[in-house]
Amino acid sequence: MFNGLAVVLALTTRSQATSPFVVQFSDGKVTSLKRANDRFPTEYIAPKSGLGEIHLTLRKDGQAWQPLDTKTMDAHPTGPNAVYLAPDAVTVSNRFAREGDKLLWTFDIRNVSKKPVEIGDLATPLPMNGRYVKGTGMVNSVLKHSFISGDGSFIFWMRPNSVGPYLMLTPMKGSTPEYWDTDKGGYQIYLHSKAAGEIAKTHGTKWRIPQTSVHLKPGQSASFGYVLQWAKNYDDVRDILAKEGKLDVQVVPGMTVPSDLNAKVALRSNQHIDGLEAEFPTETKITTLGKRGNYTIYNVHFAKLGENRLTVRIGKGEKTYLEFFSTEPIETLIKKRAAFLAEHQHRDASKWYNGLISEWNMETQTRLGPDNYDRIKGWRIYEVSCDDPGIGKPSFLAAKNAEYPVQSEVTALDDYIEHFVWGGLQQTTEEPYPFGIYGIPDWKTLRESTKKPHDGVEHIWRCYDYPHIMLLYSSMYRMAARHPEIKTRLKPIDYLKRAYGTAHAMYTVPAKVDGWSAYETGYYNELVITNIIADLEAKGLSKEAATLRKQWEDKTKYFVLGRPDLFGSEYAFDSTGFESTQALADYAIKHGSSIGIPKAKAKRFMDNQMALNIFCRGSIEPAYYYLGSDYRGGAGNGYTLSYMSQMGGWAVLDYGLHYAADPASYLRLGFASYLSSWALMNTGTPESNYGYWYPGKGNDGGAGGGFEPAPFGKTWLDQPIHRGSWYYGCEIDLGYSGALRAAATVVTDDPIFGRLCLGGVGQQRGSSYELIPSDGLRKRLYVRTKDANADIELDGCRFAVGKPLSLRHGALRLPIMNDGPVDSRITVSGPYQVSLGPRVLGKVGRNQKSSFPIPAGSATMIVTLSPPR
Repeated sequence: MFNGLAVVLALTTRSQATSPFVVQFSDGKVTSLKRANDRFPTEYIAPKSGLGEIHLTLRKDGQAWQPLDTKTMDAHPTGPNAVYLAPDAVTVSNRFAREGDKLLWTFDIRNVSKKPVEIGDLATPLPMNGRYVKGTGMVNSVLKHSFISGDGSFIFWMRPNSVGPYLMLTPMKGSTPEYWDTDKGGYQIYLHSKAAGEIAKTHGTKWRIPQTSVHLKPGQSASFGYVLQWAKNYDDVRDILAKEGKLDVQVVPGMTVPSDLNAKVALRSNQHIDGLEAEFPTETKITTLGKRGNYTIYNVHFAKLGENRLTVRIGKGEKTYLEFFSTEPIETLIKKRAAFLAEHQHRDASKWYNGLISEWNMETQTRLGPDNYDRIKGWRIYEVSCDDPGIGKPSFLAAKNAEYPVQSEVTALDDYIEHFVWGGLQQTTEEPYPFGIYGIPDWKTLRESTKKPHDGVEHIWRCYDYPHIMLLYSSMYRMAARHPEIKTRLKPIDYLKRAYGTAHAMYTVPAKVDGWSAYETGYYNELVITNIIADLEAKGLSKEAATLRKQWEDKTKYFVLGRPDLFGSEYAFDSTGFESTQALADYAIKHGSSIGIPKAKAKRFMDNQMALNIFCRGSIEPAYYYLGSDYRGGAGNGYTLSYMSQMGGWAVLDYGLHYAADPASYLRLGFASYLSSWALMNTGTPESNYGYWYPGKGNDGGAGGGFEPAPFGKTWLDQPIHRGSWYYGCEIDLGYSGALRAAATVVTDDPIFGRLCLGGVGQQRGSSYELIPSDGLRKRLYVRTKDANADIELDGCRFAVGKPLSLRHGALRLPIMNDGPVDSRITVSGPYQVSLGPRVLGKVGRNQKSSFPIPAGSATMIVTLSPPR
């Protein structure tokens, strides 16, 4: 699993006779922790910190809770051990010991008072060295991957270069993590959390794991502990979990599960697995599918929308909780989100922001605008009308209409372009910097500014803004060219020319105005440039295509042959670029020889950037808000399910489909990433009151900009938030644009689950495998089985609704519907003979792709791909 992607080779094994831990102690705490003989010496403990503190909250006789921690107790340290005393309360005995390849951390709590004591909180801070500092190298910090959910909880820390070993923490038997938070910026986990839970409830938090306390009679004690050990790689993390009596959990197609798909769950442990229990048993169907290898496999269908918890019972009463989220079908979500955005457009010709597609507060059902910034204060008001949050919404709406055009939505987009963008947000061809895009706080403020040009009338230097407008115009071109029945303000070619002008301006305007190079950072939505190049060539605009191709290729060479900081973006550590880096790597492998890029270097770059993409992505953690989500760093992995979950997830899926030597784990993770952030959408039926997060028909189609997994905190817009989806959409529509690019149905022979249909419902019927695509678009099918290897992509048409595709003896039968007025195309990778009904359209050679026409009309046509004889 992902193990071939380390930037350099992992360490060789060492003798078991010597502890692999190099540890320094001070006052009973671990102040330095390293791996012995590590090729990349890394300090795992944060500077001026120590592992070993214990925080308590206790009470007697039902009185008020009293906080207590070992920092303020009377301490008696002796090397790696310490005893802490709180008179007339408790003593804490803390011990560290090396045992073989492990470091054991155990502690006892004894009631030394004359009255019963209830311990409401028992928290252990984990002050690891998680601060990534730009320019200090790839081995001087670590990122946390965590799963706190009962007896099966675990944590592991990785270096940014992804090279093992990983430092792994698991609880000992009888120690059951149930809660976590960040205390003064530091991450801590709780073995009991009743008191903290009471505080969280005052913030509106609905914690999903039972929160407990422990009662100690006078003289009674309780013992707890953790095991620290080194895991070689991701597979070793899973093996250790199973070996330690925890759970190795594999899930497909992900843990955000559309209601028209099922989830398959594979469990492995050296303890007996008693099975799965549903939170909503009458609305959940669980079927045991038996064992494959060491895994016990279950099929699960969720009928209840929203959060669904499955409880896994193993061993003698141990529990682990798996958190899923059930959504409406993805096609429904795509269409609802687009309709919601168009319906909430500002339409007032007297306003300078006429046509703006703006923000929405789902908590109060309030539309934001430049005359009402709602709860957004200070410099962050830009979020409403520009920058990635403001521009990302119409770009997704346009991308959706290139797939599912709706006249009212296209009209809304034309209103946005005519009244808000052209001559407002974007300079026209008659202005000093054609196609330049204005930045923050909004274009009106900047155009009317009296500040020096760079900060005012020339504030058009932020490269990140340009790709969203490229996507807007490119999508409008494709929609208009494909659907002449839809009325538009511009001719198709004019949208395409504006797409080119915007792309070219990204490389030239910021450089002229501010010296900002668009060549050195990966941007979201940027890969649409390759589509624009292809469309320019198809329309005979060869000069423009050549200009843009040269710019794209120069960027490709910089990334593959240079030394780019792949985590560098607007922040020192950011996952923004991993959609672009996969696209650049793909281009380098396919076309690098013509621009001076050796194929070996292109492949090395691809593997490297993929390792880094997965490094900051939930890959093992079985919770819907972690699995497939990008991580932004920080002590608690707050703000998950961001737009890069799906954009970078496309990259993982693309790598698994086309480049991975062992694709199974990449396909699983890529598809889980594609599905992940759909959990942020607030949609539903009348029976579910139109949404789980913020119920009410007015929010049906709304979406949050991220998920807060902590009990409570703040969004990046500085609004208080408790665990759950944010109430502002922020940048999530960038993710949904990426999801449209990732949407596909994949048939594969998985080593754990057997034959799988990701993004659809598949079933073996005799010698034929039948499947119904349900990935949201029904336009892409990738087959990776023992008897077939094919890429099928449809342009302008889609697989027919409810009619099964079939795979039999390597031949594919594909019911296709083209309900538009223009002929469409099917593109097939070989080797296959392609037939439309009884008519042979042509043959595709091995490792080649060819396109064939699909006639216009609403009738279902059968396309057959037959293996060569």
